[in-house]
Amino acid sequence: MKSDRWSLVVGLWMMAGALGAQSLPKAYGTTAVSYVEIPAVAFDSSLPAFPFVQDGPFARYTPGCSGCLVAPLRLPSGAKIVSLELDAVDTDAFDFAFGTLWVCDRWGANCSKHPAAAVGPADCAFAGWVCTGKAFADGPTTATADLTPDSLVVDNTQNSYLLTASADASTVTLGGMIVGYVLQVSPAPPTATFNDVPTTDPAFQFIEALAASGVTVGCGGGNYCPDMPLTRRQMAVYLAKALGLQWP
Repeated sequence: MKSDRWSLVVGLWMMAGALGAQSLPKAYGTTAVSYVEIPAVAFDSSLPAFPFVQDGPFARYTPGCSGCLVAPLRLPSGAKIVSLELDAVDTDAFDFAFGTLWVCDRWGANCSKHPAAAVGPADCAFAGWVCTGKAFADGPTTATADLTPDSLVVDNTQNSYLLTASADASTVTLGGMIVGYVLQVSPAPPTATFNDVPTTDPAFQFIEALAASGVTVGCGGGNYCPDMPLTRRQMAVYLAKALGLQWP
């Protein structure tokens, strides 16, 4: 079957997604959601006066300090954050666990909390937080927020990302938090890199992404040759460079 450079670009992204599905978090793919779990043992107390208490091998809480458990979040630049999950053990009918994702500038200022809207039972529904429920006291529980409406695209050069959780008693302990995200292809630039791939070309964004990431330099003379047949030798170079293939 005849193959050309245009179809390779599309096929490359589809194949990358399939390969990435074999591991978590995914390194490739733009459709399925990848998840990163930040366990309780990765959280520390933000206030020295209220150190955390280790409850068993994995859970933590900070006695008398609400919202003191904090952990950094590291995701790939360009990823879109789509969900936030809080996992806790709550056996107290008068207390609850809650969590949030802080997005600040790189100086740690101008911060915003996400989800922007309250998520959880009405007895603990606070804007910017996801909570387990004050009246809930049945043990292990999960609260999940859809962050798609918040339109959070990771920018590690301009922003910092921090998870905060509140679990302040032995009856309410933090198990961890899980963040879901999808990878995205970089937005198309305003001008074309190659003479034969104008901004109106349907594959412009994808070809520009390959060029910007060093996967391709075109076919010479400032051209990409989008409809030229592709050899297996050329395909090997594309795939190896795009996926960063290595072996022990």
